[in-house]
Amino acid sequence: MPRISTQEVERLTQEAINLGATSSALIASKEIVVKDDLAMLCNGEYTCPNYGLAASCPPHVEGPAEFRKWQARSEYSITVKIELPVSVMFSSERKGVMQLLHQIVATVEQKAIAMGFNNSKGFAGGSCKELFCEDHESCRVIAEHATCRHIEYARPSMSGFGIDTIALMKSSGWSSQRAEESKDNDSTSWVAGLIMLA
Repeated sequence: MPRISTQEVERLTQEAINLGATSSALIASKEIVVKDDLAMLCNGEYTCPNYGLAASCPPHVEGPAEFRKWQARSEYSITVKIELPVSVMFSSERKGVMQLLHQIVATVEQKAIAMGFNNSKGFAGGSCKELFCEDHESCRVIAEHATCRHIEYARPSMSGFGIDTIALMKSSGWSSQRAEESKDNDSTSWVAGLIMLA
């Protein structure tokens, strides 16, 4: 992995903000908290409605064990956050925000690769099937073993790897209050993404 400079980090975090992120930060990759039980929630007592529908979601992703291997090879990561009103978080507008999150993460990941961080990996929230291929009957990668229709933007969901987003917010120096913790419809919530530099 190339040595990271302050200028390079600033370029990556500023790129995220230029693309629409509210905030972006550099953290030590070892600070990312990964929990097996969080990944298991995807197919736990309350199965996620997107479980098994996309190549970027369980059971089609490598999961926490593989993520920890990648994490061990990465010194730094970039986090991104988009703040949004709670009223938007639980409305039809949420889809557009989540699409933007994936686009930001994917673009910063590709910028990092262009800088020499050739094994960088981006992760976002939400299922790419729901966000990008809702109008298609199936995920092309799963059904046809073909290239993803939106490979330039769709990134794996953090949930399937057991990434603790609350801990991620705290490591980034941001508030970790969740939308469901507030009954005030005018309050602010957030969605987050991660780019692991390697």
